[in-house]
Amino acid sequence: MLTQILFQILQRTPVWVYGLFFGLLALGYLQSKPRELSKLRLAVLPLVLCALSLAQVWAGFSAQPLAYAAWSGGIAVALLANRALKQPAGARWSAASGTFHVPGSWTPLALMMAIFFARYALNVSLAFAPGLAQLSGFAAAASFGFGLLSGTFLARALWVWSLRPARTAHARAYDQA
Repeated sequence: MLTQILFQILQRTPVWVYGLFFGLLALGYLQSKPRELSKLRLAVLPLVLCALSLAQVWAGFSAQPLAYAAWSGGIAVALLANRALKQPAGARWSAASGTFHVPGSWTPLALMMAIFFARYALNVSLAFAPGLAQLSGFAAAASFGFGLLSGTFLARALWVWSLRPARTAHARAYDQA
């Protein structure tokens, strides 16, 4: 019985979801290697993931303000936790190249897979039991999880960004001239 249900779920999963899964695996693998990132590249993935997680909250629980509060709370917890953890360890700013050096880590892959499977599980759950979307506790828990996971990407990027030295008043005046 369970095998049949799982088989039906996989059969009804759109083909593009499998492509997304393998694309995320490849992206996660690339992040396991040390790399140099521009300021723009450092910002793109966390902003995209935060936007996608907020879109998931909107799609699943659009009428529930508690869901948005929980999502924001998840991001806040991720930001606060990374203030203490200071991850990714070993990241540094290179003034010579104007890029950030970020050591390889499997953490981004783990986070991407957690986001992927959380979204997949939520969508399957809501397809089988649409009434779950109306339960404020369910909406809050799912939204908090999405905020926490995508917020972790944001927190890691902000930590790396903080390694860039502050601009002096003299440098800012020079830029304006």
